[in-house]
Amino acid sequence: MRFLLLLAFLIPFAGTAQLRTGPRVGVSLATISAGGLFNWSGLPMPGPIVGWSFEIPWTAQASFLVEPMYMSKGSLAQNPQLRTFTSVRLGYLELPVMFKISTDTLPGGFFLTAGGMFGWWMNGRTVTRQDGTVLFESSYRLQGTANRSQVSVGVGFGWDRPKSRFELRYQTSITPFSTVLRGQNLVAGLHFTLLLPTRAKRSSTDD
Repeated sequence: MRFLLLLAFLIPFAGTAQLRTGPRVGVSLATISAGGLFNWSGLPMPGPIVGWSFEIPWTAQASFLVEPMYMSKGSLAQNPQLRTFTSVRLGYLELPVMFKISTDTLPGGFFLTAGGMFGWWMNGRTVTRQDGTVLFESSYRLQGTANRSQVSVGVGFGWDRPKSRFELRYQTSITPFSTVLRGQNLVAGLHFTLLLPTRAKRSSTDD
């Protein structure tokens, strides 16, 4: 509900501001913590990030990023004695709303981000392999709850280019996805956004 209220607040700015928008892709490295925020444990589980970025300017150095995306979370655990790897892949629809501040008044350069994300669990899969051979595979099921929603917070830093943006973002959930396993979803993501030409630039090019 808070995210919907924030989006309602940002909509008037979107109607008058010069939006920068474009497709966003990346790679996530995820784990499920043993407990506590930003408490990394286990091996990183790689996965895809696919979405769209909307940057709504506020001031010369500040803006809001609204970025609906599909993100892979989960965990990867190793048992050296049994020579097994167990991977848990969790697919989430995420709606990050981030505050972005540039370190320079000139276009481009480095920036910092911070904000929150609302996530909705879509699907999941658990696979156990031994020496590359699949021993066990099944769909992941939420344990002890039917609640698919999850709230996360994150921070990041990146580099603006005239036609693209790179960002390294670290996020952790603050609501557990299972009442049995009290861990949190942690994700370190490398994001790339291809910025489309603005309307002003398109019209000047057409002329």
